[in-house]
Amino acid sequence: MLKTFFLTWGLIILSAFFDSYAAYVVKTKFNELGHIQFTSFRAVWDYMLQFIRNPKLALAVIGFVAAPGLWFLALNRVELSIGYPTLVGFHLLFVLAFGIFALDETFTPNKAIGMALVLASLYFFYKK
Repeated sequence: MLKTFFLTWGLIILSAFFDSYAAYVVKTKFNELGHIQFTSFRAVWDYMLQFIRNPKLALAVIGFVAAPGLWFLALNRVELSIGYPTLVGFHLLFVLAFGIFALDETFTPNKAIGMALVLASLYFFYKK
């Protein structure tokens, strides 16, 4: 039973986490560097060189590459019409958590309502 859970829902949740974590790493570096100045090609080039020199970016690349691979493995065992909304739902929840707890983004009533609706939708996808 645990093996079946991991090979379906576990892989979906892990895929959503890896992709969300990778986005968090990228956003952290963007926050550190500030906005890209599109004043010249050189300014954009210099910004991108600073960006890719970040050692944590390797973790983001691993996450961005691993996430679809894990999703494809899970898709082999789950219906697309259930699996994909589940993937997106968990992705939204993880991104919200990284944003609020790690990036100090604001948690508004609208975000709380949105999170509740995502959780409710996941419940109805599972309900038989």
